[in-house]
Amino acid sequence: LGQVYGDAVRYYQLPCPPDDTIKAAFKMAYKMMGTELPNFGAAQGMSERAWWARMIKQTLIEANCVEALEDETFPLVFQRIYSAFGSPDVWAPCPEGARAMRHAKESGLVVGVVSNVYHRYVDQNLPLLGLHKDLDFAAISYELDDAKPSPHIFREAIRKASHVHRLLYGKEQPDILPSEVLHVGDDLQKDYMAAKKAGMCALLFDPKHDGECSSEVVPSDVITSLDEVPAKIDEILAERSRTGVTARP
Repeated sequence: LGQVYGDAVRYYQLPCPPDDTIKAAFKMAYKMMGTELPNFGAAQGMSERAWWARMIKQTLIEANCVEALEDETFPLVFQRIYSAFGSPDVWAPCPEGARAMRHAKESGLVVGVVSNVYHRYVDQNLPLLGLHKDLDFAAISYELDDAKPSPHIFREAIRKASHVHRLLYGKEQPDILPSEVLHVGDDLQKDYMAAKKAGMCALLFDPKHDGECSSEVVPSDVITSLDEVPAKIDEILAERSRTGVTARP
C-alpha cells in the first residue's frame, strides 16, 4: 500500500518519504476518515471516489507530502493511486477462493459476499481476484448504509440469498435459515463473532494461525487457507444428512 502511494508521488518527481511512513500515514488517515465519514460517506451521499479523494489527500497530509497536495498536482497523484487500486498491479488472482466458491456451487449452494465495501469492489476488484464467476449476490455496507458487525447486513444477506435460492431452485422454496448459512471471514469480531451472533455457522480465516485460539473461537472453526473451505462444506452437509436435517441449497 505504501509503495502504491509512494510510486504515484515519485512518478511526478516530487519529494516523498519512505513507503513505511506513507503506510503509517494511511492508517492514521483511515482511522480519522472512519470517524468523520464512516462507511465511505454513504450516509452523506458521498460517492466512494470522492471519499477516496479525501482519504488520499489526508494520507498525503499525514505523510507531509506538501508538494503533492498543490491544487494542480493533487488530482494527478490521486488518479494514479485510485487507478492502481482498480488494476491487476494491486489485485492478484485468488485461486483458492475461486476453488472454494466453485465447490460450493457444485454442492448446490448459493454463494454471496457480505462486506464493508462499495460497489467498485464488487464490480471491479472481485473480478480481478477471479471471484465473480460463481458469485450469486453481494450485500455491501455502502449500499445498505450499515456495516459489519451490525446484524442488519447479515439479515440482508440472508434475504438476498433466499431470493436467489428461489430463482435457481423454484419459487416454492422456503426462506434460508441463518443456521443454514456458512460465513467465512478474517475478522474475529466483524466476521466470526458477528456471524455466530446472527445464528450462522462461521469459519475464521487466519493464515498466520499459530495453534492458539481466543476463548471465543471454536478451534475447529479456524482455517489457515481457503482451500480448507470445501472440506468444511462437505462436513456440514454430511452432518446434516446424518442427523436428518435437510441440506437445502
